[in-house]
Amino acid sequence: METTFERSTEHARKRGNNGEAVKRGRREKATAPSEWRDLIADVEDLIKKVANVSYAEVARVRERLQKTLAAAKSSAAVGAHTARTYAHDASVAADEYVRERPWTTVGLAAAAGALIGFIASRR
Repeated sequence: METTFERSTEHARKRGNNGEAVKRGRREKATAPSEWRDLIADVEDLIKKVANVSYAEVARVRERLQKTLAAAKSSAAVGAHTARTYAHDASVAADEYVRERPWTTVGLAAAAGALIGFIASRR
């Protein structure tokens, strides 16, 4: 029996490159909120505007700002990749657990539903 996860993975493989071209736009929106993108755009714009200024102090600040911005972008990319990896690992582990212990899973789901129903009915 094939799971939804396996079907979607197979579908992505058929598209090639794990569907990166299709997912890229959604992933950028999910990993870089609009405030973050706006901040990066503003800082890059500022760096471009002060590129022609010849003062030594401005040049040092500009270089330091470029390095800091590159480090922030890298850190955000690593964080997003780590989060995706953990989410994928958790989904695989949950899928394996449900496949190995289907009745235990049904029992746990029923118990959770009963508990939520009990709590909701008390209010």
